Amino acid sequence: LGWPFEWPAIILVFLPIFYPVMDALKPALGTALGIPTDLVMVWFGALVAVTLQTAFLSPPVAMSAYYLRQVVKEWSLATIYKGMFEFMILQVIAIALMVIFPAIATKLPDELRREAAAVETEEVDDSMNRLEADPGDQMKEGYEEEGEAKDGADPLQQDDLSKAGKKK
Repeated sequence: LGWPFEWPAIILVFLPIFYPVMDALKPALGTALGIPTDLVMVWFGALVAVTLQTAFLSPPVAMSAYYLRQVVKEWSLATIYKGMFEFMILQVIAIALMVIFPAIATKLPDELRREAAAVETEEVDDSMNRLEADPGDQMKEGYEEEGEAKDGADPLQQDDLSKAGKKK
């Protein structure tokens, strides 16, 4: 779509059409691509982003070529297009790799999701263990950790007494 359209047209016209289709196809695409169903839209978003980058480079609309032309007035558009062609090939290869190997776009989000789930599970387990413990033991541990509890005295009173002793 990058050849005939610029990126705002792609986002405003085509994404509202393709998003519901992709959302409906999530289970089938997740199975076909070998990625978790909830990461299909992440893959689709990455694919759209790389495609939009390609649209920014591809003639005849290639806005980046016109920007470069304004900066370097000695270069012709033909020279700029020749230089951009190699980058367009790299972009097309990147798109093909993302379609063939969807894990390129979903590996990091999947790892982050798993890590967040593990941390959340660990926090829930810690909370459950604290609830099962004797509340009196938790209070004693809190005082001992702060290093302020001495002989069962209230740490706040000890602090006030030590300040009063220093004033004299």
